[in-house]
Amino acid sequence: MLCGGQGRRLGDIEKPLVRAGGRALVEFVIERLRPQASRIVLSLGAGQNQSVWRSFGCDLIVDAEPDQGPLGGLVSCIADSSAEWILSCPGDAPWTALNLVEALSKDARARGVAVAHDGKRRQNLTLLIGREKAESLARFYAGGGRAVFRWHDANAIPSTDLSEIASSFVNINTPADLKAFRRSADSATPLRFAQNDNNK
Repeated sequence: MLCGGQGRRLGDIEKPLVRAGGRALVEFVIERLRPQASRIVLSLGAGQNQSVWRSFGCDLIVDAEPDQGPLGGLVSCIADSSAEWILSCPGDAPWTALNLVEALSKDARARGVAVAHDGKRRQNLTLLIGREKAESLARFYAGGGRAVFRWHDANAIPSTDLSEIASSFVNINTPADLKAFRRSADSATPLRFAQNDNNK
């Protein structure tokens, strides 16, 4: 789970740590991923307070190289894992789908990787990737690539249509988004208006 970004529009805070309903946003994501994954890893940037993140009960991976964006974090996780399949998703999307792995798995098995599309835009950081494609992504990074979407484009990776669960890709970018999410969390009704901009 990618947790290294800064929420500049929320006052330069670590967005997954923003609290709603007594919990950090990342806790909502963890809760939804636990039934789908054998191991949950939180990808952190250099300088983030590890003791705070450790309290969520997940493994932590700090970027091997600082300030290299989400791709740097993802590649650090790939290097740490021996798993056949790796799911990548942002840590500030609190309505992450309860069936995300299942929804991506058919295309992932056929292609070696599946990247989600919410019906309006490709969600570049939400992907289920097998070992062979993960190693290709790592080589792309080693060769100077610094954006996941460029790897998708260079390899002509088709998107997986997940428009039926488009609301699960909502993330929190602004104070207005946060206020709306807090109301939504109280009623357990996913938001439907925001767009995920953690998309490089």
